Amino acid sequence: MQHTFLFQEGFWSARGYYFDDMARALTLEGITRITHLEDLWINEGEMEINAGDNPVKIYNRYEIIPFREGKKQTVWESTNPDLGTLLGQFVIVDDAILSTCRAKSGVYTGAEFLLMISSTHYQNRGVFFKGNDTLSSWSMDLRKE
Repeated sequence: MQHTFLFQEGFWSARGYYFDDMARALTLEGITRITHLEDLWINEGEMEINAGDNPVKIYNRYEIIPFREGKKQTVWESTNPDLGTLLGQFVIVDDAILSTCRAKSGVYTGAEFLLMISSTHYQNRGVFFKGNDTLSSWSMDLRKE
């Protein structure tokens, strides 16, 4: 199976649900762009969570060390104004891309997976923790534009 998300440059639209710390479901949509530089892949995107009159925008920028030839895992880093620096890794397992992360501070951890449905469609599920408490989770579909 040849993965396309992360491995090919382009734009992906996202739609789905964000679940807050009280497990309330809020719709979300956004877009992410994958860019390949010589020694760095960048995954940057913006999501908007529909929270009634006050939609919440989340901006992410992952800096990814490209997968080495024949390797199934790599590392990434992201800086978030609320969470600090996140350090993570991507691991390819058959038709899925798994990711785990932790904040440099040690306060936050997270996990997610991207399941390849087709070359232009992935399902994404994830969770983010503060200590032992669930801070948020999400369920969305990514489609290549």
